[in-house]
Order: sequence, then structure tokens, then C-alpha cells
Amino acid sequence: MKKRTKSALCSALVLQTFAVVSACAPLSQRFEGVDYPATEGVSSKLISIENVKFAGAFTVPPAKYGSSSMNYSEGVMEVNGGSMFIVGHDTEDAIAQFQIPRLVASGKISDLNSSGPPVQEFHRVLERTAGGNPQALDQIVGLELVNGSLVVNAIEYYDAPNDNTLSTFVISDANKIGSSAVSRIHSMQGLARASGWLSSVPVEWKHYLRASHISGASSGGPIISRHSVGPSAFAVNLDNQLPSNKAVTIPTLELLGFSLDQPLEGDLYNESGKNKLWTHLSQARYGFIVPGTSTYMTIGKSGGHESGVGYKVVQSDNHLCGGYCSRDVTDNKSYYWLWDMRQMFRVGKGELSPSELRPYESGVWDIPFQTSEVGNYVGGASFDEVEGLLYVSILRANNELGRYDNPPVIAAFRVDR
Repeated sequence: MKKRTKSALCSALVLQTFAVVSACAPLSQRFEGVDYPATEGVSSKLISIENVKFAGAFTVPPAKYGSSSMNYSEGVMEVNGGSMFIVGHDTEDAIAQFQIPRLVASGKISDLNSSGPPVQEFHRVLERTAGGNPQALDQIVGLELVNGSLVVNAIEYYDAPNDNTLSTFVISDANKIGSSAVSRIHSMQGLARASGWLSSVPVEWKHYLRASHISGASSGGPIISRHSVGPSAFAVNLDNQLPSNKAVTIPTLELLGFSLDQPLEGDLYNESGKNKLWTHLSQARYGFIVPGTSTYMTIGKSGGHESGVGYKVVQSDNHLCGGYCSRDVTDNKSYYWLWDMRQMFRVGKGELSPSELRPYESGVWDIPFQTSEVGNYVGGASFDEVEGLLYVSILRANNELGRYDNPPVIAAFRVDR
């Protein structure tokens, strides 16, 4: 079994270069010699979920293009301007690029425009990483376009020994997914707790965090002990070039994070019937700092808040579930959790611990194209800084095309500030 070093398990100062960090400084020394300003200069505005308004949606075709299709996609995506990079079928983990058509503000799928065929068909990239894929990573969980390259976070879906350390690689030319050089797979401090979604830090917060991006993840998949039991946020610098010829450890700074010992909510089965925050069925799928505000918005899914959570129990429709599930099959919804960046900044300065924070607002997120059927939740998302829109993949929502055709619907939301 592979051994983990202290430096791979704890947070460290976000450096201005991707150098291997051999050890973590104590909390009180983490910022020694670095002048981090007070946050009086940032906006004190905190948004509410009512500020997030549906702006329109579009569909993607179910046909196979290249190595995959959009059927059974987990919807991990990156939007930048007029196009979208997205991961296809969840067993193939291939990436394609689609043009974004004119958005239609309708909740009826037949009204929506289609993206049409991809401008870059699906290509598998995990099998092309320099140096191979020694830890058998098999699920892409984050995409981010950085200086013309596509940064990718990946995990092993079922890492039973909980011993994986690798996560992050770079497709050098995002315009040539099928032929571009692909870097070695690097490590990210925080491991699976950190290496999920990726989002850009707004200009005003870059000044304070000294970081270009947020990388985050949460529990909701197998082997809960390796995950943050609640949404996480790790500040990281991706604007510098990651080397392709050697694997390095990417430094991060943990601003928000939880564990089994210190979860966001301890009553994960909701035995009390009062837990409206986080259960075994909760999973954040994306997080970003809303520009012009102090809100860190995390979105995903949750369940069991009304009926409770069971393990391999018979649900209300007489279905015997294979793992954790809500006792009432309809007790699963898209969910959101909103956090105050000013509190997260205090974590970065060592004044609070990452697990002390709680969202200032959270709950069911009522968005279009969801039904009572299990599975129509938030899949992936991406905030497009160019258009100021939050794009969200709603999984298996376009499910009347055929027996095995169920691509997501892509919905866009404007955040009023």
C-alpha cells in the first residue's frame, strides 16, 4: 500500500510556483512573511438563492461522436464564452466541445435549441497522460480552461484502500483534445478532499487570496473517509505552467473542509428528522465565488431530509436500494449551500478552522427540468466569466428520446448582484 506523507494530507500556503512542498507549516506559521490584507476592500454583499434567475437552456444530442456520447453523462463541464467542454458517458470519461446555441427561456424541452454535433468529438484523455495512469483514475470530476490549456481533475471512483495521491493533469491545447500533448498526473494537496470541481477566483478576490482558482469536492461517492463531509474549497494557483515531464505536488490552502470526525452535520442518517443541511446522500458538484460579492456558492444534490436515510433498505416504491438511499424514493432534490467568503478568509489567516464554518443559507434548489424520478439533479456546472452566467447540467433530464438515450439538459442562470 502506498504511504501518504504529511505534506500530501494537510494544507499549505498557496505559492506562486508549482513546487513540491515537503511539509506543512503549523497553522500559526502558515503565513509567516506574507502580508495578507484585511477584507475591508471587498463587497460585503451576500446573495440569496432568489438572486439566481433562470435565463434559458439548450439540449445536446444523444448520438455517439468519437469515443462517447452524452448519455449517462455526469455533466462535468467548463463553459468559456460561446462553447462548452463536457465529459460524456460516465463509464468512458471522454471530453468533447460543443457550441452553445441561443438560450431559450422555457421549461419545456421541445422548445429548446440543440447545440448540434460537437465541434470537437469525444476523446479519452486519461489513457494518454504522460507516464501513464498508475493509480487507475477513472472518473473526471473537474475541468477548467486556463491560458488555452484544459486542466483536468480526476479520481478513482472506488478507491477502497483510500491510498490514491494523484489527481490533476493538463491537456496542453484545448483546441486539439484528440492530438494535444497531455501532462503527467500531478498530486494536489488535500487529495480527494480538494481535487474535484475547478472555478476561477474573481479579480477582486485574487488580491486577497493570492490564488487564481478554487478547487473543491465533497462526499457523496464511495469511501466517505477520503472525502470532505460537506463542500470544500481549496485556494490554488493554476495560472502558472504545470510541468509535463515530471509529477509535482500542487500547493493549496484549505479555506473550507470537513471530515468524518468533523462533518458539516453529524446526523448523516437524519435519525432526528430535523437535519436540513447534509446527509449521506448529499453531494456538492460545483462551487464558485460570485463576482462582486462575498458569496461562495456551492450546488449539488441532497436527500433524506424528510423521510430519513437508510442503508440497503426497501424504499417507498418497494425497491431494495444497493447502498445509502432515502426511505421515500421522491425525497431527493437539487440543493444549494451559500458561504461567506469573509469567514473563509479568516480560515486562511488561521483565525478559524475549515470545519467551523456553516452556510448562511441552504436548502432545496427548485430548478427546471427536474421530475420526481431519481437522478434528475445538478450534475456539473461552470460559471462563465465572459457572459456572467452559471451553466448547470441537469442529469438525464432529456429522457424521452429512446430507451438508452438520456443526455442532460444544460440550463443557464443569471446571478443578480
